[in-house]
Amino acid sequence: MKPRENTIEQDSQLELDSGSGWLITDAVQCPGLTRGAGEIQGLAEDVRKRLAVFSYKQHMPCLWVVFLGGTGTGKSTIFNAFCGKHLSETGVERPKTSGPIVYAHQDCPIANGFPFPSVQVEHQAFEDSRCRPATGTPGCLLVLQHNRQDWSHIVVVDTPDLDSVEAENRQIAEDFYLLSDAVVFVTSQEKYADDVPYQFLLRVIQGEKPLFFLINKVNERLTRQEVLVALEGQGGRTGSLDTARMWFIPYAPSQPFQLISQDPAFSDFVHSFSQEFPIEEIRDFRAAQQTRRTEDLKIRFRRLLDLLEEENGEAQRWLTHLTALYEKTSQDLVKEEERRFTTESRQHLQTEIRRLFTKYDVLAKPRRFIRELILTPFRLLGLRKESSHDAHKDALQRVRQKIDLTPVQGAIERFNRLVLEELSPLDEHSPLFRKLRQSDVALKDEEIKDRIWEEHDRLDAWLEETFQELSKGLPRHKKWGIYSTSILWGILILSFEIAVGGGFTVLDAALDSVLAPFVTKGAVELFAYREIQKIAGKLAKRYQEGLLSVLRHQRERYEQCVQSLMTSPETLESLQRLHWKIGN
Repeated sequence: MKPRENTIEQDSQLELDSGSGWLITDAVQCPGLTRGAGEIQGLAEDVRKRLAVFSYKQHMPCLWVVFLGGTGTGKSTIFNAFCGKHLSETGVERPKTSGPIVYAHQDCPIANGFPFPSVQVEHQAFEDSRCRPATGTPGCLLVLQHNRQDWSHIVVVDTPDLDSVEAENRQIAEDFYLLSDAVVFVTSQEKYADDVPYQFLLRVIQGEKPLFFLINKVNERLTRQEVLVALEGQGGRTGSLDTARMWFIPYAPSQPFQLISQDPAFSDFVHSFSQEFPIEEIRDFRAAQQTRRTEDLKIRFRRLLDLLEEENGEAQRWLTHLTALYEKTSQDLVKEEERRFTTESRQHLQTEIRRLFTKYDVLAKPRRFIRELILTPFRLLGLRKESSHDAHKDALQRVRQKIDLTPVQGAIERFNRLVLEELSPLDEHSPLFRKLRQSDVALKDEEIKDRIWEEHDRLDAWLEETFQELSKGLPRHKKWGIYSTSILWGILILSFEIAVGGGFTVLDAALDSVLAPFVTKGAVELFAYREIQKIAGKLAKRYQEGLLSVLRHQRERYEQCVQSLMTSPETLESLQRLHWKIGN
């Protein structure tokens, strides 16, 4: 059984500018059998986004400066002051920014190959006299266009709050951080140590992007050392935070835009920014950033591949263990069936063989006459009871109604219990844990019954087909050949019935042996004898296989559970090629 084929949608050349065309998150999956399994889906999504950003940035000539911060820190006010215009809505109501707002030159190709397909790009020419400050819209990137030549190389973005109560807003901030080439992190005196913004700040500090750290709404003498001590007290590593890029912006209870724009600390921040990113050096800076992204992608790709290989390896060991449990349960079922082979089942097989061979036994009537003649005294003495002769279909129906399904049902139940006890992941949230417990995995009693009936039907059909095929090879040109072969068949059938525990007694076999002198030792008789022996062996094996096939089907359902959750070899190969492509 082959695992489900999941492949990354991509062209044959693995062109990196295909961006979001690689649906990595749709192709990558895992059963959840290793410690690192919980990391795989998040890492796959992260790799997909970073790959899309990488491709987008290859053709993006502008530098992206992203403003990030928590709720109520005055981020949008700082953004407006930086751009010199009332672009983003501000106010005491929180939050004010519901979607990303971009301030960019009209010639900047922002919409070309934008890496987040769920975000629609909307352009709007901004004029102070006609436009009001924007709040942004979730799922939409509002691009406010300008024609300032001094900022033709810069894209400035105001994002929703990092600690927004809306998950979509938090995700937008995360995504635009990936797009950023530089970060302006805005906090306030009362919030700079809050956990969510603080944890994000640590990520920015530990990254390699230029960071400008602004503490807004400062209304008392706050020192850089106090900030560093407070941040270190949170348990993070802020040693690489450059205090020269830390600015304190005073609290402005009224007209914050004007006051902040005129503040010396803010002016120093704007000057430092301009000095760091002169237009003539943007190309080299972008190249360096792309090199950093390449190395970062390689590391994350390698981690993803390693985790997937570990999962697939553990899945193969899981399947091996499953096979061992199946074989043990099968052996137990066979042994139990050898002890519990019911009289009804034996009688059914005996009836089928007798019915089929009677068609070819030309001495059947004379033989029955002799039998009845000799057995009459025994019946009178009460030593032998009359046996009933029922129609084939009626007998088959009664046998089916009496067949005991308990052994097979018990074997399935034991097998299912062993799988859950020995092979189920401990993590209740893992995909395989949930998959194994779906209602359509364990065979139900009615399914077991139906499958056993199907196997019995196949056994009946095989018996009839086999004996009919055998009869075609018997020559009919010699009278005594026909008679002797028929007699031999009759004797062998009786012997076979006795061997499998059939309904005839030893007296019956002794009676039929009286006809043995009629049997010749020709090739026809020997041929028939050998074929009957083969049929007897095959019959027993097929009956056993029919029972085991039900248990085997249960094993295959468990195999499908694991294989349907594995990342396919085709996807792994595609990821390997893509990993190599990025590195070269």
